[in-house]
Amino acid sequence: MDPSKIRKAIEEISDSMTRTDAERDLVKEIINKVNEDEGIDKRVLRKMARAYHKQNFHDETALNDEFETAFTNIMLDK
Repeated sequence: MDPSKIRKAIEEISDSMTRTDAERDLVKEIINKVNEDEGIDKRVLRKMARAYHKQNFHDETALNDEFETAFTNIMLDK
């Protein structure tokens, strides 16, 4: 076991986590700003950004349609 290698790895992981936290804060600030300026729901903005980033808009809409159908058929039909 090489303690110096382990310490260096832990420090590198910590640095990466710091950058991740900063990026997360930036995303939150952008979402808050657009919400305040344009009145778009924060959840919608987050979901739009996620779908754009993952390039899976069609998957998201198909899943939403499936959810809506299932919920309606199971929970609302009597």
